[in-house]
Formats: sequence, structure tokens, C-alpha cells
Amino acid sequence: MEPFRIENKDSFRVVGYLIKTTNQKGEGRKVIPLHWSKIRENHLESSLLKLADRETDGLFGINIYNTDPGDTRIFEYIIAVSSDHAAPDELAEYTVPAMTWAVFPCTRETIGRTEAQAITKWLPKSKYRPLNKGYITGRMKSGAPDIEYYGKDGRVEVWIAVREK
Repeated sequence: MEPFRIENKDSFRVVGYLIKTTNQKGEGRKVIPLHWSKIRENHLESSLLKLADRETDGLFGINIYNTDPGDTRIFEYIIAVSSDHAAPDELAEYTVPAMTWAVFPCTRETIGRTEAQAITKWLPKSKYRPLNKGYITGRMKSGAPDIEYYGKDGRVEVWIAVREK
């Protein structure tokens, strides 16, 4: 696994295309790639990137957990950019909370494996613990979103919210 870094970030607002899905029967793992495909097929990435006005110039894929008090498997996923612009009608907005993140560089091909290794291999041995639990069962107990970042320069990162043990 490539080297990671710890970053403390202030909260920031994103705007983007939001879907609701569930961890039940692996539904989210099917729906999220379809969501990305739809965004690409309809050439919506470029219109989103035009709204970006923060230090990050790429796209975020953000898992927002515990959005349904009756079912901890239901979550929202937003493909978004960091922006202070008003969100057009078809877009949702979300504020990523101020947080300490363990940031793991990876590639589009290794993002899933990187996230799994970070959670199962790196975090248990580190001085940090994740703010989210329930990855194995899909019944999330969440203290923060999980984030994927896709930079214009081809840089890809997995951001996992952490706290010192």
C-alpha cells in the first residue's frame, strides 16, 4: 500500500448528483458504478467541474451514512465538486464536516482494494481508529462520510475519517 498522510480539514460544501441506495444485498456496489457511468455518458462531469471553486479541482464520490433512522444500511452517495456556488435545481448540496482524514493515494483500479486494506490492515495497527463501523455487515454506525477523490491530474485518493486512539 502506498504511503498515506493525515490531514485536518475544515468543513467544506459540495454540490453534485445524489442517489439513495442501500448496503442490502450489495446494492450500493452495483448502483454507484452505474451512477458514475450515467454522469460520464451524459457528459455531466464538465458542467460539475465548472462549479468547482475551491482548492480541490476534481470530483468527489461521497458516501453519506445513516440518512434513514429506520435502516442503517440505507445511505446516500453524491458525485460532487467543492463549491460555494448556488446548486442548480438538479443538484444536491452537502457539507462535509470538519474532520481528521487518513488519506490513501491509489488508482481508479485499486480504489476498492485500497479502501479495504486501509480499514482492515492499516487502521488496526495505527494510532488511529475509523469513525465509521459496520463495513462488514453493511449496518453502518457513522461519525463521518467516506470519500473518494478523483483529481483532474489522474490523482485518486481514499479519505477515511479517523480519530487518535
